[in-house]
Amino acid sequence: MDYSICQALKQFPRHQHALIIYDICCQWIIRFRERVSESEFLDLWDSIEITGAVGKFHLAAHIPECFPKYTLNFIEGAGEVEGEILETLWSPLDQVAGLTQGMSVAHRQEVLDDYMNDSNWRKIIRMGMFL
Repeated sequence: MDYSICQALKQFPRHQHALIIYDICCQWIIRFRERVSESEFLDLWDSIEITGAVGKFHLAAHIPECFPKYTLNFIEGAGEVEGEILETLWSPLDQVAGLTQGMSVAHRQEVLDDYMNDSNWRKIIRMGMFL
């Protein structure tokens, strides 16, 4: 997780603030900067402020003390987001993933990309119906 976050944040050098939503952010973020500074492979902009949050679905399973610190409801600028978008895509994707098991890596990637692009397109079309 540390490597992924550091690589993603490197892409936005002008940003001063990042909101990281992670299922166990309450534990992960505690020593994040310390782990980064001790690693020869990780790097992070010194100026970036990182706010950690836990998605609403997963936060319900945490201890009560996590709620006020890590709920998206109280984070300024978070808007109305649940933080669980990837999990909502897994169930429909499982139907397609089973079909791709016998495919080559390249073919599998193309099929999954096409499926996700179609899924996104259908969402955009449905949003337009409500405008």
